[in-house]
Amino acid sequence: MSLANTLDEYRESDLVIIARRTLSNLLQERITKFAFGCLLFILILGVIGPAIAPYQYNEQQTTADGELMRYAEPSLDHPLGTNDRGEDVLSRLLIGARTTLITGLLAGGLMMTIGLLVGMTAGYVGGRTESVLMRFVDFMYGIPFIPFAIVLITFFGAGFYTTIAILGLVLWRFIARVIRSQVLQIKQRPYIMAARASGASTPWIMRKHILPNIANMAALFFAMGVGLAILEQAGLSFIGVTDPFTPTWGIMIRNANQAGRVAEAWWWTFPPGIMIALTVLSLYLLGRGYEGSGDDEV
Repeated sequence: MSLANTLDEYRESDLVIIARRTLSNLLQERITKFAFGCLLFILILGVIGPAIAPYQYNEQQTTADGELMRYAEPSLDHPLGTNDRGEDVLSRLLIGARTTLITGLLAGGLMMTIGLLVGMTAGYVGGRTESVLMRFVDFMYGIPFIPFAIVLITFFGAGFYTTIAILGLVLWRFIARVIRSQVLQIKQRPYIMAARASGASTPWIMRKHILPNIANMAALFFAMGVGLAILEQAGLSFIGVTDPFTPTWGIMIRNANQAGRVAEAWWWTFPPGIMIALTVLSLYLLGRGYEGSGDDEV
């Protein structure tokens, strides 16, 4: 099969057609246009932020007399001032954007993958498989995230990828439960029952019929998962159980709190907090818009 034929089949696939149609409908709403624009801006910052940062992440700024510029207020040279170690806040914000977004995307993708597989399998297969999987989901719900994360980080270390793995392997539980309830309704539709009666395999039905019908909801939960991962990573950073040398927005807020200058040095604490809130809100609004813009039945 040639590359051209492969590309044509990809363009004509169900998921690609649904995605194109939904994106067209999505951008008709003002609120989703706003969310899409904000998220695109934040993603661009994540890509080019380290390249356009005026200073290095941990580069200390000094005056002409050689004195450390601690808690310097915003100026032309330092638009967001400096922190307690004389480091440029704007540079740390730009460089931290990439790490924060990578954390959210990888952890959100892991949450979505596990939750989707467990929810689809439990909802469609049913029987003992469903009982075992949903009891496991109930068990995961009984695990408090923060204490459990602290224990795991104590054993495995406060590494960047360790934090991502903990976020993804624990927080998928809410996705699995909702996806299962949706699949339970979808599998009763006549065309799916006809496919089963004709001898179609379970993986084929799940891929061709179940997955396209829950794609919009999956997109919503992926967006929520990315936002939740960013929030939880900021929370873990704030209590000091993540790598303090990894540049993230959560680490910036934690450092300001440890210095006791949350209110006084507003230029240090507000920007990362606003960026976290704007990212999470944009993801949620875009996910909600995507969920509501698709077809009810595919």
